[in-house]
Amino acid sequence: MSGVRIAIVHGYFLGDSGSAVYVRELAREFTRQGNEVTLVCQEPGAPGYWFIDSFYELDEQNSGMSAVFEREPLSAGSCRLVRPDLGGRLLTYVAGPFPGYQAVPFQDAPDEWIEDYVDSNVRALAAVFSRWQPDFVQANHAIMQPYVVNEALAGAAPYVSTIHGSALNFSVKADQRLLPYALAGLSGSRAVGALSETSRDDVVDFAARHGLDLEGRVVLLPPGVDTGLMRPLGRTERAVALKVVSAAIDPERDDVALFAGRLLWTKGIQYAVAAMPLMLARRPHLHLVVVGDGPMEEPLRKMINLLDAGSLEEARRLTLSDERLRAGDDFGPVMPEMDAGEAESYACSARGNLAVRVHFTGHLSHERLAPIYGAADISLAVSIFPEAFALVSIEAMAGGALPVVTYQTGLREAADTVAAALADASLRSLAPGVGLTRALADLMPDLLDRYETKEDAFRRRLHELAECRFSWGNVASRYFDLALGSNRGGND
Repeated sequence: MSGVRIAIVHGYFLGDSGSAVYVRELAREFTRQGNEVTLVCQEPGAPGYWFIDSFYELDEQNSGMSAVFEREPLSAGSCRLVRPDLGGRLLTYVAGPFPGYQAVPFQDAPDEWIEDYVDSNVRALAAVFSRWQPDFVQANHAIMQPYVVNEALAGAAPYVSTIHGSALNFSVKADQRLLPYALAGLSGSRAVGALSETSRDDVVDFAARHGLDLEGRVVLLPPGVDTGLMRPLGRTERAVALKVVSAAIDPERDDVALFAGRLLWTKGIQYAVAAMPLMLARRPHLHLVVVGDGPMEEPLRKMINLLDAGSLEEARRLTLSDERLRAGDDFGPVMPEMDAGEAESYACSARGNLAVRVHFTGHLSHERLAPIYGAADISLAVSIFPEAFALVSIEAMAGGALPVVTYQTGLREAADTVAAALADASLRSLAPGVGLTRALADLMPDLLDRYETKEDAFRRRLHELAECRFSWGNVASRYFDLALGSNRGGND
């Protein structure tokens, strides 16, 4: 469909989280199809995105705006990025760096900061919608985007809200002050998108507990994948991609497991690190590549160094004392109990060997991450906290990497997709109730033993599975149906 005026309201950056990838790729797809897209967010690097052809900033009052740059569109449609003025303060859902901003989670912010944030965004959106009236709006997160969109539109156009998980789980459920904003924003939505069945049930149940019936309005809107960017690499390309990560990786001999995401305790990467010495006993050429940044990085590096020095008990005490390495309620301790013989074998496997096999890259853009997906043998999404969807696993699958996930909430869809295609129930085995460290240590070497993860045929099979099952074109069409229905304008 083309010729439709669409506003996408995100509020954050375009390359720092799963929701950012969702927003960015949806905007790109709408633009590719020939629509006029207005993308409202705080992304500071607009010129770096080829599909964005103009960039506007609002003034301090969020009433007037000026063009920062304009260029010829490179696709059938157009996309302008508009950045409201928030006075240098950005309210978020979890703590983390947003360069150029004082970033504070909503649940930690005083009332006046929340009120200022809402007021600034409502005024900004009113100015944006007045200048570029949308046919429909896509509003992201449980707060505050649906609420401010509803206030600014005042019924002038329909909007669809998309729930990504963090806003609801970390902020709204933790702070009663945020409930009225979430309920009002969702109530005004023509439809509410959830990224997985689990997320859908969670949103419906949450709303019902607070007197809002969304049963008939919450629909599945899972992410798609850019299968042109995310693709398996040939052997030569794979060698180049892995050498960029570390010269210590032999692309022909070594196994490469990849984690990509924010370094938060909820993501479970501490369990993968704890499992590494156990896995190295079976797969001595295994490497773990960690892509991302966040508050866990410092204690995670300390844990690795302690294990590398053979200080098993000090590493265990660190995982018990540092909240950034905490265990999940349903996945057992990070460092499992061991008898004397097991502990000695574990320490021997880690000593002088672990630090050179765990590689931190920091945050990478999607374009720089894609070749690592295309080169890795296995991707890890081992979250120990509810997730809306396993986007990184789907992207890694498109790159030809075998996804290994904790079988819970929104991550189950990735596991079910691959488990069904390969007729392999073990891909569903990392469920709540298992000791995750030992379960990972058993599963990953077993998968690497059974599958030819470096062979082109196997990697193409995973890519084709992602391409068939997940498409941004299908996601975009679903938004048109939900927002406009039989009143669809534009050109089919």
